[in-house]
Amino acid sequence: MKNVYIILLLLFVNESYGESFNELLIRLNKHELVDSELNHAKSIMEKARKSGSWGDPKLSIAAMNFPRESLSQDESMMTGIQFTLSQKLSLSGKYGTLEKAGIENSKSMIAESNELKRKIARMIWASGIKKEKLLASQKILKENLSWIKSNLKITKKLYSTGKVPQQAVLDMQIRQSELKTKIREKQFEIKALEHELSAVLGSSKLLTLETKTIPWNHLDLWKNSKDLKDYSKIALEHKLRSSDLALSASNRNLFPDVTFGVSYTKRNDIDGLGDFVGASITIPIPTSSSRYSDKKEAIYKKVTVQKKYRNYLESKESNLSKIKVDIENITKQLEILREETLQFAKSSRTITAKSYSRGGADYVELLRAELQYQKQLLKEVDLVASLKNYKLSYLFFKGDHLRMEVLK
Repeated sequence: MKNVYIILLLLFVNESYGESFNELLIRLNKHELVDSELNHAKSIMEKARKSGSWGDPKLSIAAMNFPRESLSQDESMMTGIQFTLSQKLSLSGKYGTLEKAGIENSKSMIAESNELKRKIARMIWASGIKKEKLLASQKILKENLSWIKSNLKITKKLYSTGKVPQQAVLDMQIRQSELKTKIREKQFEIKALEHELSAVLGSSKLLTLETKTIPWNHLDLWKNSKDLKDYSKIALEHKLRSSDLALSASNRNLFPDVTFGVSYTKRNDIDGLGDFVGASITIPIPTSSSRYSDKKEAIYKKVTVQKKYRNYLESKESNLSKIKVDIENITKQLEILREETLQFAKSSRTITAKSYSRGGADYVELLRAELQYQKQLLKEVDLVASLKNYKLSYLFFKGDHLRMEVLK
């Protein structure tokens, strides 16, 4: 059986790299998903600059009034080569407004890419919390295993003197095997967690987070945290400004653009009047429904963003209030557990063990006391991890930087 566990463990073993918390955060600077979001933002920025342009001037060359039969340039006074230069002009200023709207949209995408960094940073924190929980649970199980081994020796002595039945020895040995199995399970869970963390950070190499490097004291700042890095809120604010500008541009779109052109016609000068020059102004008549549909579309988009923004602020406050209650609840549970329950369970195990060694308590009472104490210790570990997760969630929803200043 031992060989089977060794083989299974080797299947999980890759070349692993122990890294500090800050080193893992720095990896976010080169994360492909983050880079993808930033490139998308850059493309929107360039699109915004394009939308602010009046467009290129147009040059056209036309052959005018050449005789069909001879194509001669010297037979008619109207024959000539015409050069025309034209340019679209906007009198409403809508293109500059469209460019500003696009820039705000690009800033929104940049904020979303920063929010993605925060989400991944939160995953690193959560991975550290889970690993610390697994290590603490494993330590408790190892200490219990040592305690069981010690009492197994006592049980064998008591059995040899006929004070306990053989079943006592067997049950103690079964309990010992159960603890060994659970310890191995925790080791596999830690290895699986490292694989998950590597996948989140897009690393082909197995990454190991050194839990001692995690700045746990930062989680205790949750009460005084600020929302300066709430990039979800910032992104919505940029989208709201973008929708305002887009609506303003659609209102200005009701005033049509003007195309102004000048022309020069090179003639044969049969009549002695020389070359011709000319000018033109083209104004579209806004009778189609497209301009009015564009305005309605802009209105609906603005209303949609406004509702999303209001809903985000309301749900944010609701989430923070609920998490605050959860933190207070778990804090109180931990206080009672540490000051009362754990003390009672430990005393019960100690007293029962002494009584058992003297042939007083039976082995069932001993195992029950051991299980009860282990249960309360593991409960403490669970509560500590839950408390840290809630504090992390509070900081995240509040808009805390989550120690991402190391990325600068």
